Amino acid sequence: MALRAVGSTYPNPPVGAIIVKNGFIMSRGWTQPAGTPHAEIHAINQIKNKKDIKGAHLYCTLEPCSHKGKTAPCVNKIIELKFSKVIISQIDKNPLVNSNSVKKLRSAGIEVVIKNFSSELKELNNIFFNSIRDNKPFITLKIASTADGKIATNQYESKWITNSTSRMVGHKLRSLNECMIVGTGTIRKDNPILDCRLEGLSNLSPDIFILDRKVNLKKNLKIFGNKNRKIYVFYSDKVKKRILKSKNIKYIKIREVNNELDIKTVVKTVSQLGYMRILVEGGAKLSASLLNENLIDEIFWFRSSKIMGNNGINAISNLDINKVDHLKKFNLTNTKTIDNDQLSIYKKK
Repeated sequence: MALRAVGSTYPNPPVGAIIVKNGFIMSRGWTQPAGTPHAEIHAINQIKNKKDIKGAHLYCTLEPCSHKGKTAPCVNKIIELKFSKVIISQIDKNPLVNSNSVKKLRSAGIEVVIKNFSSELKELNNIFFNSIRDNKPFITLKIASTADGKIATNQYESKWITNSTSRMVGHKLRSLNECMIVGTGTIRKDNPILDCRLEGLSNLSPDIFILDRKVNLKKNLKIFGNKNRKIYVFYSDKVKKRILKSKNIKYIKIREVNNELDIKTVVKTVSQLGYMRILVEGGAKLSASLLNENLIDEIFWFRSSKIMGNNGINAISNLDINKVDHLKKFNLTNTKTIDNDQLSIYKKK
C-alpha cells in the first residue's frame, strides 16, 4: 500500500495502512496527494459503517500523525473510532510526531506494537527521515546509453539509443519521483518536455528544477509551456541582469563555486522545498557533479546493444579520479533484460 503512494505524496511520506478485524481485512489505504487523506483516514473512509471499526486492528507502515497540517491529526480519528490495537512498522522521526501518537494511543487504552515490517519499508521511510532531518533527498540518476557508455554522438544526436520499452520504464521512473533536476545543455539541445507519458500517470509528471547559471534559456522552449507543473530555475548570484518574472516559473539565486552553481546548495534547497525524491536525467556534466559530491543514491542505467565508439559523448564526464581507492562505490542490486536492452540498478554502498 505504501509503494502505491510513492511519487504522489509530496511533501508527505508515502504510507500504507490496513484495517483488520476478526482475522479479515476490512479495508486498505495509502497516502493521498497533499491536502487529502493520509493512509489511515483513506483506509477508514473505505468502511461505510464506522461503528464496525470498534475493536479492529490498524496496521501502519509509519506512526500516524499527531499534528494538524492541511488535514486533521490521524491519531485523533483512530482514538475516536475505538481501535483496540495499532501495529506500527516505525516511529515517525519527524520532530512534529516522534512518538507523540504512540503516547496518545496508549493513554487512550489502545495497545500499540512497534515491529519493523521489512527492510524495504525501512528504506522507504528513511528517505523521508533523511529529507526532514538532514535536507538530504534521495537522488536517482537515470542514464540511457550504448553498450559502451555513450549517451549521444559528438553532434549531440541521441534519439533513440534505447528501445521504446526502456523508454516506458523511464517514464514510470519519472512518475515515482516528485521532481527532476536538469541542466541547460539537455534543455537546449533536446527541447524536452520531461513529463510522464504513460496512460493514467500523466498527472504524476515531476516538477522541474533547471540549472541555468546565466539565465539564458528562451521562454518558448517546451519545458516552460506546461502550466500544470512547478518550474524552478536556479541561477548564479553573480548574474546582474534583470530577471523577468513569470507566473509558473520561480527563480532561485544560488552561489557559485568555480564558475558553476554549487550543487550541494542546489540539492539542499530542493529538499527545503519539501521534495524527497529527485530524478536526474541531465547530461554528463551534471551527473559527474553530483557523483563528485557523493549525492547520488541510486543509478538506473539503461544500456542498448549498440556500440558507438570514441566519437560518442560519455555518460559521465571527468570525475578526476586517479586512484582505484577513490572510485565511486555502488552495489549492483538488480539487472533486467528489456527486449534487447539491459537495465542495471545500482545503489550507493
